[in-house]
Amino acid sequence: MIQTLKDLLAQKSGFDPQKPLILAVSGGVDSLSLAHALRDSDLPLIVAHLDHALREKSAEQAGQLEQLMSEWGLRFVSRRVDVAAFAREEKLGIEEAARVCRYRFLFEVARENDAQAIVLGHHADDQVETVLMHFMRGSGMAGLTGMYPYTILGQFDKTIPLLRPLLKIKREALEAYASHHQLKPLEDESNQKPFYYRNKLRLELIPDMEVLNPGFKQSVLRSAEVLRGDEVILSRLENEAFLKSTRKEAEDEIILDREDVLALDLGIQRRVIRKALNQLRPVNPDFGFEDIEKARALVLAGKGAEDISSGLRIEMLGNYCHLINQGQEPRIINFPQLASLTEVKQLYVGDALDLNEGWRLHAQLIDAQSYAQMPEATRKNANHAFLRLPKPEVPLQVRAMKAGERWVSLGLKTGSQKLSDFFVNNKIPQAARAKWPLVLREESILWVPGLRIAHAWRLKGDETTILHLSLVHNQVFN
Repeated sequence: MIQTLKDLLAQKSGFDPQKPLILAVSGGVDSLSLAHALRDSDLPLIVAHLDHALREKSAEQAGQLEQLMSEWGLRFVSRRVDVAAFAREEKLGIEEAARVCRYRFLFEVARENDAQAIVLGHHADDQVETVLMHFMRGSGMAGLTGMYPYTILGQFDKTIPLLRPLLKIKREALEAYASHHQLKPLEDESNQKPFYYRNKLRLELIPDMEVLNPGFKQSVLRSAEVLRGDEVILSRLENEAFLKSTRKEAEDEIILDREDVLALDLGIQRRVIRKALNQLRPVNPDFGFEDIEKARALVLAGKGAEDISSGLRIEMLGNYCHLINQGQEPRIINFPQLASLTEVKQLYVGDALDLNEGWRLHAQLIDAQSYAQMPEATRKNANHAFLRLPKPEVPLQVRAMKAGERWVSLGLKTGSQKLSDFFVNNKIPQAARAKWPLVLREESILWVPGLRIAHAWRLKGDETTILHLSLVHNQVFN
């Protein structure tokens, strides 16, 4: 085990005898045997123990463990956390809440002590349970590969690795080791109750499968090993596809380009969507098949919105798929938007005005000859407006529409029309309407950028000077 640890470190950054290893010890047979095996090594160890406060005996056992580690000459760090309260606050299951609290504690201890890695006691039987849990949840190949001997959990720390030197050692071998060295593991009575999901697998399902196929656990381990090799290749393809498909990536929102996603093979589509969901909820287990397919169905349809698990929502806006928190408004990147519903900006002729996400309004004067020489495609492009404008020295105003505001668009033969109805008729998503910029002169609407000009400001053919307004998008994604 000592050599395994050094080999794992050597694969990545090398073993540093001056920097400690944080050894996570619950007191069970696995971590206790690991601590015993490593206690007389030349490895600089700090034992870390988290009391989850879920059992009456947990505080007493934490004290017993501290006494034992002191006898072994190992530095001991412990903390008690109310996992049940954390689970309620974060709306997590107890098992997942315990996992999050445990890793937060371990990485905090590691950072405080400038540790080179965290060492965990997960063994082969844990690996079987993990793979089956992921299979039951429909998490795909990434989940079926199980745990890795060397892992970076970026959601907790981007540099300190987790090491699992016991992954190829069975529980019965660790029990034999503990018996031989007269170790007395601290019993967690809840492990013998089929109340938690993992316990049900260990106590009921796996024994039944072993009766049906005596080599069941070994088959699961062998399959996970094979899939890990395939996963390396698929992960590379997934990362490349994710980078190509992502238009914006933030802690609270990821925006995917619909056309780029649809151009991918089906399996990579699902992996890209799962990667986006997992980055928004990094402490959550892999999302299941149903969540992935809900998102993919929306991408295929090109419209709609759906709430999924873990408080996330998927919403289509134009050509973009927004993955956001439920109750959150999506960022608008594919339509021009103002920063405020009430602010009025000035736009001088010969100048430009920045909007959102790389959108910009330009205003300039051109002569009639320049207009006539422009390509017809430009003159008819909705992102360009050509208008008559007396007194060009008077600045234009740019603001959002007001409640109930009306206008007369080009071609409207009778009366006027509500701007809100105009947006609906032009299939502008509701989320993009309120902050859509309008260009006005003295409260008279000249142009709804990207859509249509006002009838009153149309060219009549006798103009010598023409106002050219344009809407440009530089597609500044990050």
